[in-house]
Amino acid sequence: MSAKFLTRSRELIHNNLSGLIKSESLIDQAMRYSVLTDSKVIRPALVLASGKLNSNLSEASLINLASAVELIHTYSLIHDDLPSMDNDDFRRGKESSHIKFGEAYAILAGDALHDLAFELITLDKDMSDSAKVKAVNILSRASGSSGMVLGQYLDIESENNNKAIGENEIEKIHSLKTGKLIQASINLGQLESSLSVEKQSILSEFGSAIGLAFQIHDDILDQVGESSILGKSTQSDIKNFKQTYITVLGIEKSKVVANNLATKSIKLLENLNLDKDIETLKELADYMVNRKR
Repeated sequence: MSAKFLTRSRELIHNNLSGLIKSESLIDQAMRYSVLTDSKVIRPALVLASGKLNSNLSEASLINLASAVELIHTYSLIHDDLPSMDNDDFRRGKESSHIKFGEAYAILAGDALHDLAFELITLDKDMSDSAKVKAVNILSRASGSSGMVLGQYLDIESENNNKAIGENEIEKIHSLKTGKLIQASINLGQLESSLSVEKQSILSEFGSAIGLAFQIHDDILDQVGESSILGKSTQSDIKNFKQTYITVLGIEKSKVVANNLATKSIKLLENLNLDKDIETLKELADYMVNRKR
């Protein structure tokens, strides 16, 4: 089920974005190169799956919100791969943007994808103005200097300091640089929600827990996964002297932490006591900590 849902999510997002991003300039081509590719689309899928529990958002609005999340995520990957950041040459099964188009154009393409995310939200025809403002706030806070960017900064600082950190520090880094955007994906699906505030809070907690589990599993895959399956370079954490759950806890304990977080996430969903279908979210949660790529 999760594979079919992810495939359908990818189709919806790519159809939406391919109509928005033309091929009129090299920057357009660079944008399309990175965002219209064979990605996992887990974050957009979480928006759509969360939205299935909310009867107050149209399908068109959910697709726009999911597309906005994918735009933000893709911009962050382009910038992550730059020589000044992680210096990775391989992403989503092909050359990184800066290898294909050059560093300057890759930066500009990332900037343009970032801006298009917010433009897309403001142009939505079905959402109220207040919902659009809330969506922009959720996404900007999750990706900015109190969310993903802060996590990336702390990640770089931990490399530069070249000293061991503890479990609390690595949890903070991962929760910010990855978990915040995943949690935001769940929250965006609950704009103008038909659910109670309490149930929305449970869903948000689910997003936080599964977001951290996802990044821990990513650390594990970087150590034991295959580059041809992952679609990106492996062992890059070691190459960049990154502090990860593996370096802090070891691989076996990291697996235990990720599985415990996944179990917690499933229990949170079950605590919603909804008549509506929560199976899609449960299956996505299971996929996020058992995937091979």
